[in-house]
Amino acid sequence: MDTDLTLLQDLAPDIFKIVRQRFLVLEQISLLAPVGRRVVAKKLGLSERNIRTETDYLRTLGLIEIKNYGMTLTEKGNHVLKEAAPLIDRIFNASNFEKDLAKKLGIERAIIVPGNSDRQERVFEHVSEQLESALDLLLPLGKNIITVLGGSTVAKAAEHFSPKLNRYRELLFVAGRGALGESVEIQSNTIAQVMAAKTGGKHQGLYLPENVSSEALDILIKDPNIANAISNIYNSDAVVHGIGLADEMAKRRDLDVITRSKLREKGAVAESFGYFFDHQGRLIDRVPRIGLQLEDLGKIPHVFAIATGAEKAPAIEAYMHHAPKQTWLITDEGASNMVLKGK
Repeated sequence: MDTDLTLLQDLAPDIFKIVRQRFLVLEQISLLAPVGRRVVAKKLGLSERNIRTETDYLRTLGLIEIKNYGMTLTEKGNHVLKEAAPLIDRIFNASNFEKDLAKKLGIERAIIVPGNSDRQERVFEHVSEQLESALDLLLPLGKNIITVLGGSTVAKAAEHFSPKLNRYRELLFVAGRGALGESVEIQSNTIAQVMAAKTGGKHQGLYLPENVSSEALDILIKDPNIANAISNIYNSDAVVHGIGLADEMAKRRDLDVITRSKLREKGAVAESFGYFFDHQGRLIDRVPRIGLQLEDLGKIPHVFAIATGAEKAPAIEAYMHHAPKQTWLITDEGASNMVLKGK
C-alpha cells in the first residue's frame, strides 16, 4: 500500500472498510440492476439492515436510484464506480500477504486479487489480468507452448485474455487432458481454443476420452495427431491448471456412489490431475488419466495454479503439498485469508 494510504489507514482505520463496502455495493448493483436489497445483501454476505443503510446513503449522494422494481446506478454512480476501481485495488494491495502465502505454501509466488469469487464474479476478470501479466512477464519471445487444464475457474479466466500476450510470440495452447463427463465449456479442449482465439494464437486439442484402458491407449497414441499433442504437452513452456473440490470433481468424473462415499469417509478435500487429497495432503485415491500427469509438472518451467473463493481454501492447502516449487498461485482474498488464518 502507498505510504500516504498507509498513513490514512493509521489515522482512520475504519474508513477503508467503509469505502470498500460501498464500492462493493455499487458493483453488485451495477452487475445485477435492477436489483433489490435482499439480493445484494445475500451476494455480499451482509445483513439487509446494513445494505439498507448503505443504499440510502448512496442515494443521497446521487449514486443510485431506488425504484419499486429495484435499484440502479445513476450516470454519476457509473462514473464513480469506474474511477474508483483502480484506487480500491491500490488500497487493498496484498503484497505482504502474498509473500506470507507463498512462504506458507512453499511455492515461488502467490498473487492475490481483491474479493471473494464465491460472491463476486468480478474476481475472475482480475484473475485473468494477473495470469496474463504473469505469462507475459515469464514467457520468452518467440514460440511458446502453454498446456491448459480444464475447470470452471480456468474457463472464466480464459474469457478475459487479450492479444497483447501474443505480441512478438507464437503461442500454441494445448489441451492437457482428454474429455471428462462435464460441460463442454469447461473442458480443456474448449479452454485452449478460447485462449487461442482471445490472444490470436493457435490451439491443439486432445480429442479422446480421458479414461480409457491401457490397451486402447496403446492404439490411440499411434494416431499422429494424438501423439503430437501429447509430445507438445510434455514440452510445454507453461501449464495453467485449477484445483478442484474433491466431492465436486468426483461427480464431474462420474465416479460411482460407493467410490464417492469412500472419498468422503477418508476426508478427501481436493482433486488435481486425477489425484484426491485429504486436509494434510495425503493421497486418498487416484483416477487414471490421459494427458499431463502431476509427477511431470516439475519438468515444466512455469506452472500456474488458479483457485479462488473461500470454499477452495482447504483444497488449495491440500494440493500445495505436492505442487512443484516453481508454482505461481493466483487466488483471491476469500481463499488466501482462510489459508493464512489456518482455517
